[in-house]
Amino acid sequence: MRGHGTCGRGNNTAGRAARMKRSAASSSGGKHSTTSIERIASGGGIVNLYHAIASIEGQAVQHPDDKAIWAAALDSSDPLAIAALDRFFLSLGAVAGDLALAHGSNAVVIAGGLGYRLKDRFKTSGFADRYIAKGRFERRMEAIPVKLLNHPQPGLYGAAAAFAQEFA
Repeated sequence: MRGHGTCGRGNNTAGRAARMKRSAASSSGGKHSTTSIERIASGGGIVNLYHAIASIEGQAVQHPDDKAIWAAALDSSDPLAIAALDRFFLSLGAVAGDLALAHGSNAVVIAGGLGYRLKDRFKTSGFADRYIAKGRFERRMEAIPVKLLNHPQPGLYGAAAAFAQEFA
């Protein structure tokens, strides 16, 4: 699937992007008339991407839920799931970069189950290219680091650190 059709890296033309967005909205079963970024660049967004890519490619959906899609993408057993993961990384990179730039961030941290799940593929994913692709602000974006918090229980780790700091 990589590099073919609408799924490959670098194939984000306006027409393909619009088709992907329409397919993601229609794959929601009529629940949503538009596709907001939260429906794409979040852990559950991979379901919408998977269904949209399957629709565009004219292929049957093989995995019913996000856990199955994540598993198939991460173990490379389903080309559609891999394509959805590729698109997910590209979307997440673009959104993280937009938000960092808009808010004048000094750093970006990706945490939670997402950071832990993606730790092995993050550097080769295409995230960084999309993160810094902000035209005349590219040099600024290159200076804003992205940190991946890949602890399996980041909330508990943070709570323990806060407790230790307060009561140690």
